[in-house]
Amino acid sequence: MPLGLQHGRANSFADKDYLILSSDVKFLRTLFFQALRAEEADETVYRKANKELKDNLEGIPGIPQSVKELFQISLMYEQDPTEKNFKAMHQKVLHMSAADIKIAGRLFLEMLQHANLVERNHRVRRWREYKRGDKTVKSSSSQTLQDCFKELMEKGFTPEQIRESLLRQNTELVFTAHPTQAARRSVLTKHATISQLLELHDRSGPNGTSKLTPLQRSEILAALQESLLGIWRTNPVRRHKPTPEDEARYGLSVVEESLWEALPDHYHAVDYALKKIGCEPLPIDCCLLTLGSWMGGDRDGNPYVTAVLTKRVVFLSQWRAAHLYWTEVDQLLWDLSVAGPGNKEIQEEIARINGIKSSNAKGTLKKNHSLTSVHNLLAPFDFYRPQLETEENYRQVLTHIRARLAATVRRATALSQEQPFKPDPINHHYSSTSELATDLLRIYRSLHECGDGILAEGRLKELLWRVHTFGLSLTRLDIRQESTRHADALDEVTSYLGLGSYRTWSEETKIQWLTNELHSKRPLIPPDLPCSAPVKEVIDTFKMIAEIGSEPFGAYVISMTTSASDVLAVRLLQKEAGIQQHLRVVPLFETKLDLENAPACMELLFKNSWYQANLSSPPQVPNIGWQPHQEVMLGYSDSAKDAGRLASVWGLHKAQEALVELSHKYKIKLNLFHGRGGSVGRGGGPQYLATLSQPAGSVQGWMRVTVQGEVIDHYFGLPSIASHTMERYTTSVLTATLTPPKAPSDDFREIMQRLSETSCNKYRSLVFEDPEFIEYFRTATPDFELKGLNLGSRPSKRKQGGIESLRAIPWMFAWTQTRLQLPVWLGVGTALKAEIDNGNLKTLQDMYNDWPFFRSTVELLEMVLAKTSKTIADYYESLLVPEDLQSVSSKVWEEFENTMKSILQVIRHEHMLEGDSSLSSRLAIATRVPLVDPINVLQANALVRMRADENQPDIHVLRDAFAITVQGVAAGMGWTG
Repeated sequence: MPLGLQHGRANSFADKDYLILSSDVKFLRTLFFQALRAEEADETVYRKANKELKDNLEGIPGIPQSVKELFQISLMYEQDPTEKNFKAMHQKVLHMSAADIKIAGRLFLEMLQHANLVERNHRVRRWREYKRGDKTVKSSSSQTLQDCFKELMEKGFTPEQIRESLLRQNTELVFTAHPTQAARRSVLTKHATISQLLELHDRSGPNGTSKLTPLQRSEILAALQESLLGIWRTNPVRRHKPTPEDEARYGLSVVEESLWEALPDHYHAVDYALKKIGCEPLPIDCCLLTLGSWMGGDRDGNPYVTAVLTKRVVFLSQWRAAHLYWTEVDQLLWDLSVAGPGNKEIQEEIARINGIKSSNAKGTLKKNHSLTSVHNLLAPFDFYRPQLETEENYRQVLTHIRARLAATVRRATALSQEQPFKPDPINHHYSSTSELATDLLRIYRSLHECGDGILAEGRLKELLWRVHTFGLSLTRLDIRQESTRHADALDEVTSYLGLGSYRTWSEETKIQWLTNELHSKRPLIPPDLPCSAPVKEVIDTFKMIAEIGSEPFGAYVISMTTSASDVLAVRLLQKEAGIQQHLRVVPLFETKLDLENAPACMELLFKNSWYQANLSSPPQVPNIGWQPHQEVMLGYSDSAKDAGRLASVWGLHKAQEALVELSHKYKIKLNLFHGRGGSVGRGGGPQYLATLSQPAGSVQGWMRVTVQGEVIDHYFGLPSIASHTMERYTTSVLTATLTPPKAPSDDFREIMQRLSETSCNKYRSLVFEDPEFIEYFRTATPDFELKGLNLGSRPSKRKQGGIESLRAIPWMFAWTQTRLQLPVWLGVGTALKAEIDNGNLKTLQDMYNDWPFFRSTVELLEMVLAKTSKTIADYYESLLVPEDLQSVSSKVWEEFENTMKSILQVIRHEHMLEGDSSLSSRLAIATRVPLVDPINVLQANALVRMRADENQPDIHVLRDAFAITVQGVAAGMGWTG
């Protein structure tokens, strides 16, 4: 049934999109099946009606009969999801061999990935259609820069005010590794290729309006089949855990293959939108976006991230960056074949370069052939010979820049392998981003001054945008460590020096001692300090930062911050290591209690005389000119695991309000760093709505936010997707800065406070206080089995213990696999029902309509509830949960029903995702869910067999089957945890 009619109301737009998606899914599936049959695809596939496409597994070698039969049953279930058809799936899987379960899981995984790729391509397609002027695709996810500027002007802002706000704006996206990243990079790379081919395929056009030749169409089909078959032949199961360096390489690959291309498109879009409202383009050094990373720097709970590893990742990043810049400059050599001397600045630069060459001509080059070796490193055969073109001064300067970049590559290569490096006396390597930017800006200014400005506005301008955004390392690497590790280090220092045990001191004593030591000019830590291995690693990390310098690093983030002394301790350790320019220290408040105490903690720091005089500044962002400020990170994951989602989001909201008020009191600029996860249960969801629902004053032209590894590919996997994502970040931050939401009324706040308290009590009463809950969690979900998968480099627990010691990511991961997603909604139903029973339904509905924070909270809950499947979760329980734990199950389902009913009352809908704003979620669910249910059936049965006998002959096959189904469910849900 068309999607719009499923919800009891006609929706031609939704029906149209659903039919297009269905057709695209079937098209890709047909190509896949043809590839498995070794059938050559040809352009007749374009012309076949949807009903003619062969949608079965007949004739495919290696597919067992039981899998073919399960596939046919799943198609029946997709068309008619009745209990009868579900039981038929169960009966079929029940009698399948372990090997057949593995093959079936693999097949459904691939088909789910096809649906995801098609849905992602459709988003790009619709976005482009809208930007071309098709207003029928307008939705909340389709706001362009021009839309944003128009709405702001309608609210009274002038074009000059809009441009001025952009000049002061910066959004930093911080990529993090994900310990439950399910898909292999080998597969993700092929997915990107398929997405690019689907974009080309769209150009074929409907009804014979193709802009491609028959040969081109045939080549696209062949390339699609090649990638689809290549994925099928790739083992989706990791045999080894990825290392932190592997994770860092993945992050860098996304920058290289997607963001590098998307960034200039974004800046061109901004300048075009400004032009349309009568404004000048942004200055060349304006920096709307920057990138950070935790990959290779996040050592919190990960013993594999060491000082040695972080150092290697830094130089690996510099190597890749210099190589990319070298390639761009090499292209510029061909573009800027301008005959002429250039301006005075260019002439002086050439004279300086020639002077260096002349002074080193005698003896040095005979002994040191580094210039040749550097050149040969990247260009063993250089078809451009600048020495023959002495009248082309720009090329002379670019040749020197290229040689310096080659030296930078050689240096990073040597240092990453801990080999000696000897600097080139003529072409010295670049040691800072500003050096490279200065050299390129010299050419940019000269071209404009000499009347050739058009030549400066192409590749050269795009390169300068990249330099200001990516720097010499592509991303700035944050260092993250848990607060107790620093306390342990200082405890060993004070104990060795006979000052007592630092850990036993009161907070007041710690602050006074730390302040005195920060003022002191004498060293504190002896160079020969005898210390434990963990403390030595902490000290080595600070020494490594001092050795490399602050240029490639971002913030030093302290996880589990509980006090002001945690921050001062890191400042002291930086001082003792000899770090010349301290990394800005960012306290991360994570639990419910820590969020409540955050304002008091920060006020102690703001009152501290040394701290006030030494507030750190962020990395230099050219267009902003930052004054000293305080950055604070807010943790969404642990607070949600600690108190439930409703209490978590309200605690975060109140903490932001209090911190903003505190910053105004002390006249200190506050910058908030949002530690959002990929899933809704850990603060994930549409970033656009999240930004617009932040408290007034919390977004002041600046936002820093994590992008979890599991969703990096979703938002940045392709240049077209990345460009769309960048535009949404820029427009949301601009809108939130200029038009912040008004403060909620006292009535709204009082009800929200009660909702928070009631939901938290309900959540904790079950999760932490019910003695049977832990056993229910361990039996009803694949928590134990997930720990055996090679998904990420970080352990799932910080320490041994129960729910409290489990990290937030695997906690959500386990519930997501069973489609229950309990941590997101548990407690919400009880809280809403209590308010409704007290006669506050109308006020709750007003809160939904008039308060962006509450609306976004409810809409995300609505989306999660729509993805939650009682049928599937019940199925897991029936197979895995003992009878004596049914009392927990009944409590869970009673709360689920209360939540569903209450949410629908608040939003005034009969069905979840009924509103127009939920279209994209409805489409995604409609294309994925029919394929996820069979995977869940396969997974639940694999779990039953794995738990029955760990020593059975086919246990390894079952574990592979389980690992494959984990990827399938993650693909269907859109996240792992």
